[in-house]
Amino acid sequence: MKQLVLLLLLFSSLLYGDFVPIYFKGNEQIKERELYEALNLHKPYMYEFWKKEPTVNPDTAAVLSQTIKNFYRSKGFFHAEVTHEKSDNEVKITISEKLPIRIADISIISKLKINSAIPFKKGMIFDADKFDISKKDIKLLYANEGYCNTELDSKTWIDIETNSAYILYDVTPNKLCYFGEIEISSPQSIDPQIVNSMLHIKQNKPFSPEKIRKSYQSLYANEGISKVLIDTSVKNNDTAPIKVSVTELEKPIRFQAGIGASSDEGAMLSLGVKHRNIFKNLKTAAIETRLTETKQTVKTNFFMPLTNRNSTGAEIGFEKEKFIGFKEDRYFGSIFLKQNETSHIFQETLLFDNVTTYDSEDDTLFPEGQLFVVSAKLQWSYDTRDDILNPKKGYFLRPQVSGSLKSKISDASYYKYNLSGGYIFPLLPSVVALKANFGSLRLYDGNIPASYRFYAGGMNSNRAYSYRKLGPINDQGNPIGLHSLLEMTAEYRFAISGNFRGVVFNDTTFIGEKETPEYKKGYYSLGAGVRYVTPIGPIAFDIGFDIENPTKQYAFHFHIGEQF
Repeated sequence: MKQLVLLLLLFSSLLYGDFVPIYFKGNEQIKERELYEALNLHKPYMYEFWKKEPTVNPDTAAVLSQTIKNFYRSKGFFHAEVTHEKSDNEVKITISEKLPIRIADISIISKLKINSAIPFKKGMIFDADKFDISKKDIKLLYANEGYCNTELDSKTWIDIETNSAYILYDVTPNKLCYFGEIEISSPQSIDPQIVNSMLHIKQNKPFSPEKIRKSYQSLYANEGISKVLIDTSVKNNDTAPIKVSVTELEKPIRFQAGIGASSDEGAMLSLGVKHRNIFKNLKTAAIETRLTETKQTVKTNFFMPLTNRNSTGAEIGFEKEKFIGFKEDRYFGSIFLKQNETSHIFQETLLFDNVTTYDSEDDTLFPEGQLFVVSAKLQWSYDTRDDILNPKKGYFLRPQVSGSLKSKISDASYYKYNLSGGYIFPLLPSVVALKANFGSLRLYDGNIPASYRFYAGGMNSNRAYSYRKLGPINDQGNPIGLHSLLEMTAEYRFAISGNFRGVVFNDTTFIGEKETPEYKKGYYSLGAGVRYVTPIGPIAFDIGFDIENPTKQYAFHFHIGEQF
């Protein structure tokens, strides 16, 4: 109640009177920006040159000083002394932090291991906010193991004479909980069985908030759904019936347009129209075009959900692409069957590719003419990243293989294999990201389009080189393409200020003109970049240098989204 009165006095007084800058002195353990945020003030970042420094009413100096003192106590500085001075020109708050309260002991009584949910270790400074969060995380950890009625007795004893904190977590799990009967409410255009097949919740299976979260993700992945509500209520301390309510879009037809640019493809324009619940049951159909300086594509596709989180679909289209040394026109089509099991996604695809090569600068290497190739493709994806556009932790693995046999309906016998994977982990307050990509191509009989080869260099490859410009070249200076490659990337991502992030990276590439790379010769690069975080992903600018010849071999890149 006292804090509420202080806040009311603060905000009401801010409405009147002259405002002056506020400054802090003496803070060492807590950053200045945190102190401004504790007062609900924003200190402009270096790049926010158009914004003014935060100001306050001098009459509120005493309230502000007390607020800072309370903030210091919540961060473990129980002995901190906070004083203030005010004048017609400024308010100055002086802080003497004194010795903080450090954690002397952590006692845990728990059936499950809960160390991952506890943000403390002996010797660390006690933080009341982190303590409150840890209690929620422990209950969530137990809930994901099926204990939905966990009782947690958590206490902290503070000894201000020895500056010590003693923490206790005493967890009583009670009975295991199970999902009960599942009731689904959906509009006439969406079959309840389709909705049920997308849930990760199964009757009589252990209760788990994580499965509820994944069910939300699975349902919202269907663009024909506008709202999902999954309601749970525990009965008899061990059963959680589920009520699922789904609302369809009122306007299923969506027109979309976009513009953009990247260092690989240049300027980009996209246009399209999609019906997100055509023929009912969340089927979608779309027509879209994407135009860049190197590639122009027009295509139409159809997608249909099946039971048990499976789906099928088809796509047909036309594409014009400009490579270095030749051009291609392509009529393509595909049909697929996909199985989505939690983090695992399996997909089987049949591809039809009718390719015409023309404007070749090397008819031996890039022969002009038309080829028709029918390929089978198998893909598997396993992804645990917490965010696709801007991940902070997790890993992914994506192997895929495609191939064809020469016949009356296909002009080549070949296989193409690609395996990529990455691992992202926090190194507080920063992030380390590692990635590897291996590719192998072998032609046994007939001919395949030159575009089937691997090309290295660019923002998603070795960043010391421009798009597709790494590797051997022909007499005209054009890259000949590769039959194998191994690319490895290591990034260290860190905060700069505000929405700005930085990155330093190392890209390593091994290439080969046969189905395995030549490991005796590698291409090594170092570089750095800047990211500006936006709702659609980071806007990125990178520059990479070849380690052996940094003054002559380097490249600039820009794009939206992290590399992985």
